[in-house]
Amino acid sequence: MSLEESLSAVEQLIDKVSAALLAADPSSLEQHSVALRDAAAQFARVLEQSAAQGLPLPAAAQTRVAAIGDMLVVQRENLARLSGVTDRQVAGLLPPSNAASTYGDGLSTRAAKPGVARIYRSAG
Repeated sequence: MSLEESLSAVEQLIDKVSAALLAADPSSLEQHSVALRDAAAQFARVLEQSAAQGLPLPAAAQTRVAAIGDMLVVQRENLARLSGVTDRQVAGLLPPSNAASTYGDGLSTRAAKPGVARIYRSAG
């Protein structure tokens, strides 16, 4: 795979990941994120091979790589926002549990009778 092909593959997958983030589509996001990781690894290998052959990275490719870096920063921020929204939605559906248990936490000022559960004690 050439440098141009691998760089184009990374750019296309970044666009797909961005679209999945905007759509909040978890299955598409996972699929394209894995493909992006693999394409980025392939690009790194091609870049290492060209550097080993003494071929410099063209200026146009350097500009595109910098643009990819900027897009990845935006995607990380969007993923953090989406994660925050998801956390708030989950908290709305499943509120945090109360720390008090049925049998007490052992820190109350009134001690229960030994061996008697709190649920069987009278209110008076």
